[in-house]
Amino acid sequence: LNDHNAWYYPSQGFDSDTESLNASVAGGNWGKKTMKGSRWVRRGKIASWGPNIDEWEAEDRARQRIRSLLPSEQRSPSPLCLPHLRSPSPPLVAPYPPPVAQHLSFTSFVMDQSVVHSFRSSLLDELEYATNSLIEGEAVMKRALGRLWHVINEDPCKKHGEEEVVPKREDADSDVDEDELGHTYSRAQDVVPSIHKLFLTSYPENGSPALGSSQFVSPEIQQDNLEKALATLRELQDDGREYVERLEEIREGLGEARSQRSVVWELVREKAIKEMQDAAFNAVVD
Repeated sequence: LNDHNAWYYPSQGFDSDTESLNASVAGGNWGKKTMKGSRWVRRGKIASWGPNIDEWEAEDRARQRIRSLLPSEQRSPSPLCLPHLRSPSPPLVAPYPPPVAQHLSFTSFVMDQSVVHSFRSSLLDELEYATNSLIEGEAVMKRALGRLWHVINEDPCKKHGEEEVVPKREDADSDVDEDELGHTYSRAQDVVPSIHKLFLTSYPENGSPALGSSQFVSPEIQQDNLEKALATLRELQDDGREYVERLEEIREGLGEARSQRSVVWELVREKAIKEMQDAAFNAVVD
């Protein structure tokens, strides 16, 4: 087969074993670099190759030379930046820009609409309401987890209303019937945790489950998964408790800020009213 693409069709008579191969780089191409008959083998290279790759490389070098001779493209204009600003966007930290109006009296301070909006805004009330809603939502989860621990700790084998029977300790010297002793032991308290009775499937000794083994796992794996799940629930409960504590701290901070704002506003209003009364009295005197 006399064709330039004969290398791509080894089944049509091309045999790569007829030529020598001495790969200088080991590995690459998923372990096929040094294998005879590999499609991606090339002497001393890692990249793929073909019969006409030399021509392609020559053309690529010519394109690069021509591209270097061409003039560079004009860059797009940069976004406008005002000279008096340090950056295109206002800074997020201090120093903040000075206020527009300088208040020289309490009256002008109280009459300013921006000041009134800052001191009489309902933002703190809305934040406190949102914080209380979040705390109430966590209380629902807390009650659900508490109910879960209560149900898990209950013995599923114990009937409702059944009282626990404490076996009487017999004297060692007295003769005790084996049947009575076995009945006494059967009434003794079970040492198996109730959570294992709820979530673990027990098998008889040297036995197998009734259904296919693919539907069940060994008791060791079951216990490991159960412990991981319980640890995740306890971690969730701890995270919820810490979350509620942080929310309560935020609520206290909001209350303090609101009370201080109210005190400052009342003091400023009293000063402004006194200024207006003094101004009115002076006008009457004059």
